[in-house]
Amino acid sequence: MVRFGVYSGDPFLAERQLRMRLAQLGPVPRVVLFADEVPPTRILLEVGSADLFAAGKAVVVRHADPLRGERGLAEALNKELPSGVAVFFLGEDLRGPLFQAAEEAQHFPRPSGKALRELAAQLLQEQGLPAHPFLLDLLVEAADDALHLHQEVQKFALWKGGKLPRARLAELLFFAQPQPYEFLDALGRGDRLQALAELGRLLRARWDPQVLFHLMVNHVRQLLGTLSAVEAGEEPPGPEWLAQRRLAQARRHGQARLIQALALLQELDLRIKLGETDFVGALHAFILQWPPT
Repeated sequence: MVRFGVYSGDPFLAERQLRMRLAQLGPVPRVVLFADEVPPTRILLEVGSADLFAAGKAVVVRHADPLRGERGLAEALNKELPSGVAVFFLGEDLRGPLFQAAEEAQHFPRPSGKALRELAAQLLQEQGLPAHPFLLDLLVEAADDALHLHQEVQKFALWKGGKLPRARLAELLFFAQPQPYEFLDALGRGDRLQALAELGRLLRARWDPQVLFHLMVNHVRQLLGTLSAVEAGEEPPGPEWLAQRRLAQARRHGQARLIQALALLQELDLRIKLGETDFVGALHAFILQWPPT
């Protein structure tokens, strides 16, 4: 089990490696520090102090590039870590003393060409989806970086277990349709008029309303999960920039209103199944019935 890791380069791949290592540690408390805000002594203090209520601890140091040349920190961490404690560093390029001292050190170049195609196949397989050559061709044409590729695969995963004609696969990709993020952001901000305008734009571009409904449900769940993680002192899921955006939106509404939103979505889902409305009607109903703050 890795307890001293240094990951840099492509942000999505570095975050992916970190998530895997944290998952292997199990449900231990996590302390997140930012190297551009705290000195190396604070990092050593966190690493050297045990948690009073848990057997282990994971210290995650983000924006760690200012520490790249800190040989003293690298030598201190290279000694035996306290029992149950792990420390991980993330940055743009951490190759240096920390990189050399770490138990596991990886710098992830931005994937392109064959590497991007192999990543696409791996992401599809992780979602239980077939890595057909035709689908890989579409993905690498639409996505020019790892995070974008991950988002496209997540979109296909919404159809797992269902049937989607091959001719319609390209419609799901961003090069064929406008992105839904402005719609989701408007929802998260509580901007009803903008959300309705963005929804109309997506529907006119032939977005499947069922996909949009499920994206909306997932977005509300992500907001609630991010808020719950932060309030529990845990690191919210997803890349840092995305977690911060979700947190800002979640705090605007608060836990009670987000739970109210999920209850409304559940009610609308039931009405769809009973034939009382369709997905387009449910999308409009949610925007209008879940009032902005």
